[in-house]
Amino acid sequence: MLPLNDMMLFVEVVKYNSFTTAAHKNNITPAAISKRISTLEKTLQIKLLKRTTRSLALTEAGKVLYQHCQNLQLDIQNVIETAQQTHQSPRGKIKIAALQNVSNLIIAPLIDAFLQLYRDMEIFITFEGALGPLPPIGEYDVAFRSGRLIDSSAIARLLFTHQYTVCASRDYLDRYGIPQSLEDLKNHNCVDCISGLKDEKKVWFFTDGKQNHTISVKGNIHTNNALLVKNIALNNAALIYSPSFIVAEEINTGKLIPVLCQYNTLENSIYIIHPYTSQNIPARVKTFIDFVFSNIKVPAVIEN
Repeated sequence: MLPLNDMMLFVEVVKYNSFTTAAHKNNITPAAISKRISTLEKTLQIKLLKRTTRSLALTEAGKVLYQHCQNLQLDIQNVIETAQQTHQSPRGKIKIAALQNVSNLIIAPLIDAFLQLYRDMEIFITFEGALGPLPPIGEYDVAFRSGRLIDSSAIARLLFTHQYTVCASRDYLDRYGIPQSLEDLKNHNCVDCISGLKDEKKVWFFTDGKQNHTISVKGNIHTNNALLVKNIALNNAALIYSPSFIVAEEINTGKLIPVLCQYNTLENSIYIIHPYTSQNIPARVKTFIDFVFSNIKVPAVIEN
């Protein structure tokens, strides 16, 4: 018989890079896991891990086994779910590693309609960094990420693209003036979430269709949260460079005023990502992804 259970434990050890964490997840002791990995190595007659007192490293054989066992683990989970859900609507948990802005403005409005259709589903959402690494395989079903995908082993589908908008409140513009050119930006307190918390020069990107412009701007507020940037503008503190979908409602209702509209800005992409192949994607995950694509509504600025 294949040592399938020990192979799955091996996947858990590598996934968390820890015997202790893997043991906690599987309700056994670290010593028991260590012994079973040693037994697996003897059974397969290959060395899988290079162990030191402080770290674990995969051998070349270990890398091959881990990659294939990862996929096998997903296949087994999917087979079990498929058998359980025969003649039933999809059920179970969906673990989502989300972006805060996309979740609040785009995903949250879909949740009620989705759960009305699929009452046996549960949704677990955690917030992750837009450009950060994906969680370990098995720790998420769906992720939302911005820009280029770092983990090429996952499946990514383009959800939508967006540009940025420069805008401010009417009170701010009355106080400091409306910028008519990119040169005028030097006279404003400029805030964005792209620069993050770095106390360095902020750079905003524009194009006039013929030429690209990289403009250094200054500001005394630093954050990595786009919703906070919007609220800073609504409270008259700054001129902001924001993803357009985040400020669309406020611009459409006149709470924020777009400026420098003669320029296009940086374009960014939002992806929906999952760790499954087309053969092993669980019904509950496929159902959720299909629902998002069928029902997504991205807030947009209404052209006057």
